[in-house]
Amino acid sequence: MRRLALLVLAALAVPALAEEGPLPPTPTNYVYARSMGMSAYHGVSGDNDAIFYNPGAMAAQKVFLTNLGGTMYRVGADTDATVFGGSVVDSSSTTVAAGFSYNYMSTLGYKSKGAFGGMINLALAFPVGDNLFIGATGTYLNLYSDAATISAITTTVGAFLRLGKIFSGGFTGYNLINTYHPDLLPIGMGAGIAVGPGDTFHVVADWTRMYGADGVHADTWAAGAEVFFFDIASLRGGWLYNAGTNVQHWSLGAGFAYAGFGADFAYRQSFGGATFRTLAAMIKFAVPGT
Repeated sequence: MRRLALLVLAALAVPALAEEGPLPPTPTNYVYARSMGMSAYHGVSGDNDAIFYNPGAMAAQKVFLTNLGGTMYRVGADTDATVFGGSVVDSSSTTVAAGFSYNYMSTLGYKSKGAFGGMINLALAFPVGDNLFIGATGTYLNLYSDAATISAITTTVGAFLRLGKIFSGGFTGYNLINTYHPDLLPIGMGAGIAVGPGDTFHVVADWTRMYGADGVHADTWAAGAEVFFFDIASLRGGWLYNAGTNVQHWSLGAGFAYAGFGADFAYRQSFGGATFRTLAAMIKFAVPGT
């Protein structure tokens, strides 16, 4: 979701960007606070972020979870994009996991009038044996600007593999139905792994490739970690590098959960050049016992 808002912003602000410098990378793991805090998330299960970057991971854990929150993107002292919305994932009622999300975005523009609109996602996932999980997400994007109105439908598919308690990995194909809007919904792929006992900590690593106009692609590399304390609190950190824009980011995050209620927070900032900052916050409600 986050990458869509930033890509809209970039598409609407090309003349200004020539003077002010490039926008930060727009990878698929910007969606919610937990994934943003770690930077790398394709190989991790356990949250509603899976709707966006690897729907197969929804079926890897039994949960009924509701997320509500938002993300704010800032360039220098200006707020240039916001995203607000929520999602629900149910993988505990049946063997087929289901997820739904709606997010409203507003890109104020980088010296432009920007765009606004919403995105709906519907995801399904199921197990194939004990260790492999397959899923797909259907996406409907509807954006408005002074220049055009964009309505597009596409789909993302993902596979998630879990081997014991130490290793998990995932692979995702993004926007496989060509919308002919590579600036907003680029065709792409991503893969990642997580290593470590998931109840205490794990170390994660990701690779993502997105194809723009004329088949030009940009690779993104990311790594991070998450540490849990007493099954209540967690701390996260990560690093991300976009080879296409040559911009790096560091990120920090934290979360807590108790008796079915939780919250996540994350902050990301570029370094080695212009200052691009992203803040995300999320509250979560889980059905006890799942």
